[in-house]
Amino acid sequence: MKKIIAIVALCFLGLGVAQAQVSSQKAPVKSALQTGVVEMLTQKLNLTPQQVASVTKIMGVFAQSRKTVSQSSGMPSETKAEKLKKINDREDLNMKNILDEAQYAKFQELAKDIRKG
Repeated sequence: MKKIIAIVALCFLGLGVAQAQVSSQKAPVKSALQTGVVEMLTQKLNLTPQQVASVTKIMGVFAQSRKTVSQSSGMPSETKAEKLKKINDREDLNMKNILDEAQYAKFQELAKDIRKG
């Protein structure tokens, strides 16, 4: 009986390790997407190295916030939409503080196109 319990426990442990590997493989896709967005913004907005660092940080923080809201269950879709809009508005405000006027105007155009799909 102890051997059976030990075997079952090892099976569950093995499943946990396998799940951890799958989860860790999914994470780079999102960071690669964020990296792609930052690279695109760097090229189209002619960002300085300091701006690139700030934009990268902002994109990561707000992407995590959007993910949290999007994945929250039990929240009405209208509430999610309102929260996502607030997140986008805060992100825009942060970007406005980093970019000059011309860069920010171009950023707003790009963000509008991206958000439309």
